Amino acid sequence: MSIIKDIKQEDSLFLKGTLYVPLFEKKAEIWIENTVDLEYAEKCAEHLVNLNDKMIDDFCERAVAYYKFMLEEWGYFEDIYEDIVDDIKNTVPEDISGRDILKYIYSPNLFVFPPEGDGIGYSVDCQCVWEPEHGLDLIIRDDKVLYVGESMGLGAWSSDEEYEVPY
Repeated sequence: MSIIKDIKQEDSLFLKGTLYVPLFEKKAEIWIENTVDLEYAEKCAEHLVNLNDKMIDDFCERAVAYYKFMLEEWGYFEDIYEDIVDDIKNTVPEDISGRDILKYIYSPNLFVFPPEGDGIGYSVDCQCVWEPEHGLDLIIRDDKVLYVGESMGLGAWSSDEEYEVPY
């Protein structure tokens, strides 16, 4: 039985469905490029649903680093974006750590594109309190968290250099 529910043609490029993702404790939409085999999409969905503790902790540690980096970056423009900075500071504790960061990440969307080589890879695009414009991407290939940071349209098959972040 598939963990992906309500799959339907969304547009000329994607199928869309839903699945429950324990990491975020909520349903997520899954976007499957039309050329992707549904069996492969199911493997990606199952992988996300069953992330191991090491991967979850790695993701959370990197999301906290992204939060702290962005808090500092927003601070440089506090006089211009006072409302955004105030919202971040009043919502997310500055000393946040570990899995507590998950409370401030919402609206996850799983994106599955054709694999390039063996294994599986996918990206999860989310919204987060500390970066209301660019959100947060989680990119995974096999059992490795490749990237956690602002959404830049990267996929799971990009080069390692593209996943580098300043935090």
